[in-house]
Amino acid sequence: MTYSIRARLTLWFTAVMVVALTLFSAGIVWLHARWGRAQFDSELRSLAAALSRVMQEEVSESGNLRKALEETRISMDVPDRATAVLDLRGQPLSAAWHGFRYADAGLSGGGFSHPSATTVIEDGQPWRVLTQRETSAVGDYVILVAGPLEQVRRQQSLLTRVLAVAAPLIVLVTAGSFWWVASSALRPMTTMAAQAEAITVHSSAWRLDVPAAADELGQLARAFNRLLDRLLAASQMQRQFMADASHELRTPVSVIHTSTEVTLQQPTRAEAEYREALTIVGEQSTRLTRMVEDMMVLARADAGGQRPVMRLVYLDDIVAECVRAIAVVAATRDIQLTATLEPDVTINGDDGMLRRLVTNLLDNAVRYTTPAGRISVALSREGGFAHVMVSDTGPGIPLPDRARVFDRFVRLDPARSATSGAGLGLPIARWIAEQHGGGVTVEENADGGCLFIAHLAMARRVSINAT
Repeated sequence: MTYSIRARLTLWFTAVMVVALTLFSAGIVWLHARWGRAQFDSELRSLAAALSRVMQEEVSESGNLRKALEETRISMDVPDRATAVLDLRGQPLSAAWHGFRYADAGLSGGGFSHPSATTVIEDGQPWRVLTQRETSAVGDYVILVAGPLEQVRRQQSLLTRVLAVAAPLIVLVTAGSFWWVASSALRPMTTMAAQAEAITVHSSAWRLDVPAAADELGQLARAFNRLLDRLLAASQMQRQFMADASHELRTPVSVIHTSTEVTLQQPTRAEAEYREALTIVGEQSTRLTRMVEDMMVLARADAGGQRPVMRLVYLDDIVAECVRAIAVVAATRDIQLTATLEPDVTINGDDGMLRRLVTNLLDNAVRYTTPAGRISVALSREGGFAHVMVSDTGPGIPLPDRARVFDRFVRLDPARSATSGAGLGLPIARWIAEQHGGGVTVEENADGGCLFIAHLAMARRVSINAT
């Protein structure tokens, strides 16, 4: 059986209260018993001291123990208390018993060398008996004072009954109060649960009502709302990604479809026409393939399924190879490509990812640099980072749009929308740089073009001794 938090808290609190009140009541009863007996013994000692003073005075005046006993007989008659003067053998010399049967108490054997208080039972009734030995000029004797403990027992019984009735009432009242307090405290959670249950895909903009108090429930509501904000942002990003991907994929597919239909409208065509159609299909297929590969990379990156395989690599060799590969494309557009690379720059990174990063930056520069323009590549290290800098003489990027170029499927107008790119190269480059402990930034260079800088965390220098 599953209980609510409110019920579990109330049950735990009630159990703790029961244990605490039980221990408290037992302690009160025990302390009251000790206190009552101590008070009773104190009364008996006071009475014994008074009798001792009277006896001492009478013995001093008469010089005879028996005559002193006769004179103190009246003083020994105390209501509800047994008083007696005994010889050292325990035999009564004078007594006022008031219901105390001394002969049945087992105290007549003597042995009164030290003051003592003891409890004896007579007919089921407890008596408290105090004896103390006295020394005088006419001989030693023992004063005995006793009293029934019935009143102390009645007080003890009354206290026990009161606690037996009061403790359960306290537990019930406290449990009910705690149930009400827990219900009031957890009511916002019930409300938040109902609100969360009502949130659907079509109502994802809803948020939980945050309690006014800055307590744990308020923290929970705010944390849940922040989670909803992140989920909404991720959902919007996913929908935007799907819409942009659909839009970008539609163009090459439409071109391929249209070119194929136009070519097949005539039963026969010249070889040049077929070659032109196949060239268009090939170019669009290449663009489509690259676009799909880029989207798969980003999808795996979002899902955390593509992790870099880190090892020590020479970044200057990677950049040099990428420059040699892209130089062929740059030459076809009459673009001058130069590189200034600092040697022996090592970082702990993924070789394939780093090649893709550098290639994307170079491809972006070649794509947006006008014919007869220039592209320069530089590699340096500073402050624990390696910096790959790609500068072009293209149209540049306005300051308000420099952050947007790293968003997916973004191509800026006017010059940067005329090309066939899908707007995924720079987002992939930035993601790869972030996986290597850095990032990618864009600035304006001296020629008015763009300067893209990839910052990559360097590895500690490893020393290898040849043997």
